[in-house]
Amino acid sequence: MIGWTESGFLAAALMLACSGVMRRFRFYRSLLLGSATLMLISAIYPRRGNVLGQYLFGGLPGTMRLPTDMFGVAWWLLGAWLVNGLLELVLRKTLFPDDNQPHARRLFADLASVLIYVLAIVGIMDTVLKQPISAVLATSGVLAIVLGLALQNTLADVFSGLAINVERSFGAGDWITLLEHVEGQVIQVNWRATRIRTAMNDMIVIPNSVMAKAIVTNHSRLSAPRVIAIELTVTNKIAPARVLAALEEAARGSTGMSPTSGPKAYSAYSLGFSNAVIRYELDFPVDEFTRTASVQSAVVQSVADVFQSRGIPIGAPETSVRILSNEDEAVPLPPPQHPT
Repeated sequence: MIGWTESGFLAAALMLACSGVMRRFRFYRSLLLGSATLMLISAIYPRRGNVLGQYLFGGLPGTMRLPTDMFGVAWWLLGAWLVNGLLELVLRKTLFPDDNQPHARRLFADLASVLIYVLAIVGIMDTVLKQPISAVLATSGVLAIVLGLALQNTLADVFSGLAINVERSFGAGDWITLLEHVEGQVIQVNWRATRIRTAMNDMIVIPNSVMAKAIVTNHSRLSAPRVIAIELTVTNKIAPARVLAALEEAARGSTGMSPTSGPKAYSAYSLGFSNAVIRYELDFPVDEFTRTASVQSAVVQSVADVFQSRGIPIGAPETSVRILSNEDEAVPLPPPQHPT
């Protein structure tokens, strides 16, 4: 006679198998069918009071006998596979809902898979093969120390990659700049390193331990436009109000700027005076970081055209210097006056 526990496992296996063949659950078919198989193994596995399991695995004289150890190993490995699949599904639905960072999700899933299958192997050694766990743990502990010393740099990169993906200060698709004059788009954050593609289509591979310590400027995360500034000097003979008006007019005539806000020109005290010139700054917004260079070039050309049409010279005024040659007659100095 089949007990209530075995009946529950068989009913759950039947429900999961039926759900797995339905079209509406086709994306979860492998997990549902795997769960149904696990429930079926749990139902027929021999336990105290399980008549079906004792008959199939214990057997009577002259009847078939199923290998208990093989089903035990299959139960542990199938359970580990299901837990691993469920964990990846949870990561996809929670931390990475839009699947826009598959490499980050893969990093978490791979590390979790190692832990899950290690626990499954320990369970197999203890419950199926009946081996002492203390000896296995002692051996694995010594092995872990040796591997930790040999792979300490690699482990530092792995844990730094975890910290980067947990904090998510940058990710795949973001344009970033490092203090080491490295600028480009992040295309992957994997186990060991972060891969960046520059504007020149070069690949830069930076270890995660270095990225975790670096000061990174992310140009893609904030929704507000990026503000670009250019500086120039004009002689102090030109009225500052005239220069500021010309700068803003030139910037408004350029293409590619963000329509959310207009350009703004400054002649601030922090820029100061030097060599009979006044230093000016022009700020203008740009929506996309990738268009910064083209928009800046257009603004510089427009400023040059407007200033030339208005007769405003850029830079320090021209100065005339007279250089005397050796043949020129030296001017005599007046004789010194001695007090009488």
